[in-house]
Amino acid sequence: MTEQKEKILKGAFETTGTPRFVMYTIQKLGLDRKHGFRLEIKYAVDQVQQALESVELALQKGEADLIDIDWISIARERAHGKPITSFFPYGQTIGSLVVPNSSPMTHLPDIRGKRIGVVRVQDKNWVITRAACRKLYGFDPQEEATAVEALSKSRLNHALEKGDVDGALLFWQYVPSFLLTGRYRKVIDMVDLVQDLAGTKKKIPISAFVTREEVIEKHQDLLRGFIGAFRDVAEFMKANDQIWEELSEKMMEGADRRLVHAIRDGWRDMVMTDWDDETIRGIHHLFDELLKVGGKEVLGVDHIPPGTLMIFS
Repeated sequence: MTEQKEKILKGAFETTGTPRFVMYTIQKLGLDRKHGFRLEIKYAVDQVQQALESVELALQKGEADLIDIDWISIARERAHGKPITSFFPYGQTIGSLVVPNSSPMTHLPDIRGKRIGVVRVQDKNWVITRAACRKLYGFDPQEEATAVEALSKSRLNHALEKGDVDGALLFWQYVPSFLLTGRYRKVIDMVDLVQDLAGTKKKIPISAFVTREEVIEKHQDLLRGFIGAFRDVAEFMKANDQIWEELSEKMMEGADRRLVHAIRDGWRDMVMTDWDDETIRGIHHLFDELLKVGGKEVLGVDHIPPGTLMIFS
């Protein structure tokens, strides 16, 4: 991080992800400066490199101080010695199994023998699907279905559109665009599987904001400033419809209003602006359930290493 009078927090986010809406609005409203820092954003290509997403590489290389990824990935990377940690939740960023209307699939066990599109086999949507199938239906889709890796969210969307797969585990923000065509339907929400596996009604985050340990050691004031800005922007984006119209023009290429409203409502439902010890316990319980039915070979890690999840006071 550059040492200078003006405190700068460098973020890296995917060009296709919803955090770009958040960062745009923080900068538009000047919420970064209100909370004592300047936010600089680098938008990364949506693809997997060296088994990592682009934003993960940017964080590890020191090109960014802030990204968002799921806590399973954070635990996996910490277990391999990477000094990264999550310091605040983003929300229930997860997906759905989407299939063409003509598909015979109507519930989860129907994926047996099917080609299911995934970003990668270690993606949270596939991990949770495997764990749920093992626990609820007694089979592993890694063995009884074919996971087709797209290695990017956009290529996964194209694979479903072209019919290269029988169904796809799409990320939540892409689901409405498929459903609104009338040619596709949703088989199951991953959020429902998460709640079934966790055995709780408490809202458990899937993705969190992540930084390197050195940033926590030297610049906690910047991270606390970001938390303040994020809480402010979340409150604003939940209450203000006009900002979503602006985001539609600026970042969604003037998308159909029905799609914009679906993404808006989905974002408002999934975003989180706080977590506490009970939340962390819920995450650990969910992880234990995933580990119990999936094991290390599914999760890529057999425990949540200390320091993976941090609550700032």
